[in-house]
Amino acid sequence: MVTSGTARVTAVVEAIRHRPLRFVLSAWPLRTFGYTVSGVLTGLVTVVWLPLALLAGGVVLTPPLIRPLVAIERRRVTLLRVPALLAPHRPPERRGFTWRPRGRHTEAVIWRELAYLVLNGSLLLVTNVMALVIGLAPALIFASGAVSVVESGADDTQASGGTTAGTGAPFIAGGAALAIAATVILLGYATAAAAALQAELASQLLSADDARIRTLTRSRARLIDAFEVERRRIERDLHDGAQQRLLQLGLTLVRAQMAFETQPEAARSLITEATGEAKAALTDLRELVRGIHPRVLTDLGLPAAVAELADRSPLPVTAELDLPGRQSAAVESAAYFVIAEALTNAAKHARASRVEITGTVTGRLLRIEIHDDGTGGADPTRGTGLTGLADRVDALDGTLTLTSPQGGPTTVRLELPCSG
Repeated sequence: MVTSGTARVTAVVEAIRHRPLRFVLSAWPLRTFGYTVSGVLTGLVTVVWLPLALLAGGVVLTPPLIRPLVAIERRRVTLLRVPALLAPHRPPERRGFTWRPRGRHTEAVIWRELAYLVLNGSLLLVTNVMALVIGLAPALIFASGAVSVVESGADDTQASGGTTAGTGAPFIAGGAALAIAATVILLGYATAAAAALQAELASQLLSADDARIRTLTRSRARLIDAFEVERRRIERDLHDGAQQRLLQLGLTLVRAQMAFETQPEAARSLITEATGEAKAALTDLRELVRGIHPRVLTDLGLPAAVAELADRSPLPVTAELDLPGRQSAAVESAAYFVIAEALTNAAKHARASRVEITGTVTGRLLRIEIHDDGTGGADPTRGTGLTGLADRVDALDGTLTLTSPQGGPTTVRLELPCSG
């Protein structure tokens, strides 16, 4: 199960909230200290590298130049015992070098990454340094005091002829113990606060969009429900259709066998009837299988399957699919059923007189458009069947758009990532 970044990076806060005293005795202070120290190092690198990347790359080449820094930041949260942040970049739409300048810098996540790097080289760097200074303050104060005591003790020893040597040793030892304890406590909590702040900002700016995750979660749930409904439909169709015809076929053959010796003409008529029932059962099964997954789609691909849909449609259909090759079975199946549903809606509900289907592959994106000249007003929430198909498209990280104003026309646009 995919979880959001915000829910994961609060582990530090939860550890302090539930066991504040035991926190400093656990492994958490070491994790937060390591995260804070590494944050100082990456912040210093960012201070140097980010201006160079902006000057050298401008708007076009900055995204690939800052990618190593961003990748480190997404992996660095693993120091806090959480999974690395997921990169929410879209798949490239062009091959080779040309897709990068046109694709990456237009994504919103690029600007979030830049914002995080600016914070990492300024506010977060200052916060991490202050956390380390505050945490190490008791040790630094004790060290400076101990040096002063040792120097003054050395001067007194020389003045008294060496009779006071070692007088301040017990006090230095006790102070060292107190300084170490205070340093551990302060360093643990100070670095924990700095680590929680930085990890929270990283999850908000560098991780996948939570809204997208919630959309996919809801789509997956609806898709599971749709599969269960489809399974029950298949069972019902088999029970009410092919199963009943096969049962009737068996009874007819039994009657023909009983009448074969005494009434040959009646038996011949029953055999003819059984032949018709067998053909009807085969037709039902063929239609049922076509509804699950058409054989022509498996054997010949999407253009041939769409051509068969066009031939069987009661409306005149023009199909122009410029597809260079076969796509994955999931992509072809989703595209096929979207087209089939759009043709069904155009014939049953839209009172259209013609339908046009176009399809192309641009880079690594399959684009299909189904346009009819019907009355429009299509609403997926009123049972057009497109909602379940939209969930299937969402599962493939695609988009399905319906434009159907009152009075028409209706246009269904499908975009699916593909192999290109």
